[in-house]
Amino acid sequence: MNSQQGSHITPPDFGEVLVVSNGILWTRFKIPSKLDHINIYLIRDGDGWFVIDSGPASDENRELWKNLLQNLPKPTKITGILITHCHPDHIGLAGWLQDYCNAPLYISEKEILQARLENRYRSAKDYSDLPHFYKRMAASAEDLQSIEEVWEYVDQMFGPLPTQINIVKSGDTLVIGGESWRLWSGSGHSIEHICLQKVCGEVMISGDQIIAHITPYVGLNYMTQEADPLAGWIAGLSDMLDWIDPKALVLPSHNKPFYHGEKRVREVLQHHQTSLDKLRGSLEQWRTVNELSSVLGWAKKQGFARCLALEETYAHVTYLVNNAEVICETVEPSGVLRYRLA
Repeated sequence: MNSQQGSHITPPDFGEVLVVSNGILWTRFKIPSKLDHINIYLIRDGDGWFVIDSGPASDENRELWKNLLQNLPKPTKITGILITHCHPDHIGLAGWLQDYCNAPLYISEKEILQARLENRYRSAKDYSDLPHFYKRMAASAEDLQSIEEVWEYVDQMFGPLPTQINIVKSGDTLVIGGESWRLWSGSGHSIEHICLQKVCGEVMISGDQIIAHITPYVGLNYMTQEADPLAGWIAGLSDMLDWIDPKALVLPSHNKPFYHGEKRVREVLQHHQTSLDKLRGSLEQWRTVNELSSVLGWAKKQGFARCLALEETYAHVTYLVNNAEVICETVEPSGVLRYRLA
């Protein structure tokens, strides 16, 4: 097992571990997409290890977990599992891992409720709302053809949900390995995403909330329970600026660890303000979500990326509508939404 600390780190191979900070191991599991990995962290916890996130469901990832658990520094017991949020790369193997390790599992209330809602859709194979939802954005025929395939593809990354859970929330403290970790939650990327930071400020595990070189997805999809995810995202990141310790090593769910998390938060906030300014500058005439996605530079996205692009554009223009900067009307009989400056 290698030991590398700080931000100048070579990522571990899939299923291998390295020491990324005192008492914290970093491993990676596979995602079948262009973003091909998720980072998983294990914190030394007395007589075992406390796990952050599970990875997406697949036979290959289950085997990676089995091999990893056999080769952890002893004792190899898993003392607990925290799921940061309900996206498939984070919760996909949570139920299986909990059963395999017989470990308590922690998740926020809104995230497990969202996960159960989505599980009902998956169980019923109910995609009937999809065409109507994306037609409102003026999605092209080519876009619509791939949408159901995209959702079926994503569904495969979900395994059984955990059945025995412990609810956690922002402001809670977890004691792991004799050290206190303070929890924080934000919305926008997911409905109640949990991050955790050592009370001493040494390390912060950020999940998808802040990531180096990636601006996390903030969109409106057909199962979203947030009416204005971008408003929640901006408010959450603004609050996070007061919570992040400026000296903390940030351990994200993708890409490499880094320092100066507060700087990255400001960059992401500026990114969204720039996107909103682009939309404001293009809405002197009526435009659809599909047209506005081109304004944001997403015209050539395809497949899963195209779905995300439409959903993110929809979230941004909805934010402007809710701030009374833009008006929205429905074009009949197509049901397409169109927008212009108020």
